[in-house]
Amino acid sequence: MSAEHKLPRLIPVLDVMNGQVVRAVGGRRDEYRPVVSQLTMSSHPVNVALALLERTGANELYVADLDAIRGGTDLSPHVSRLFHEFRTSPVLFWLDIGINSRRPASLLSKFPCVRLVVGIETGASLLDLVNALAVAGSQPVAVSLDLKNGKLLGKWEGWGATHDQDAIGVVRTAISGGAKSLIVLDLARVGTGTGTGTEPLLRAIRAEFPGVDLIAGGGVQTWEDVDRLDEAGATGVLVASALHDGTLKVPRQ
Repeated sequence: MSAEHKLPRLIPVLDVMNGQVVRAVGGRRDEYRPVVSQLTMSSHPVNVALALLERTGANELYVADLDAIRGGTDLSPHVSRLFHEFRTSPVLFWLDIGINSRRPASLLSKFPCVRLVVGIETGASLLDLVNALAVAGSQPVAVSLDLKNGKLLGKWEGWGATHDQDAIGVVRTAISGGAKSLIVLDLARVGTGTGTGTEPLLRAIRAEFPGVDLIAGGGVQTWEDVDRLDEAGATGVLVASALHDGTLKVPRQ
């Protein structure tokens, strides 16, 4: 590894549901419970965000507003409060509210600290990406390739995929539509500490789109997992449980 090479940046994750940060495991959202962390005694989104930022030194956070994703029609109050608390901070938030025709990107236009995530799981279309880009202005917009056990979720046919494992088809449509960042996330791996399992897909994306910001997550437990994602071409790594459990030490030891 050259002296100039940088490891993928760590992007701590907040999964917010019913006003609390919850521990996500395997995408089984009905089973999510308030997070228990070595970093803080609290599960309040602001407190957990501060603890994660202090531990990692990150300037980005990824927030999944699960109340919105699970059917709400607006940003949840606790996530909105989180952004208000950080309104003068340099921290930027990648936010997934399950953008689609019922939860348009325009809901987030008042939060300049937010970077929009258009996830295919919740039925987002290419039109939703176009609308998100219009709202975002100069800020990047990410398309999230939402997988479960390697299979695409949502209405993947509308993203140019020919079958439920044709993630590259979705990537080509997203990039041609204007996305500068991609998030690759297998929900079945989230919170399991078994690694992401998406390294072959990451390599294929990196080979075809060498300039894309490629963020991976789901199952990261140790720095060895981060190294594998780095070798596969990731520029960012989503991480939550490993930080709360202390299996991923920052700074690296």
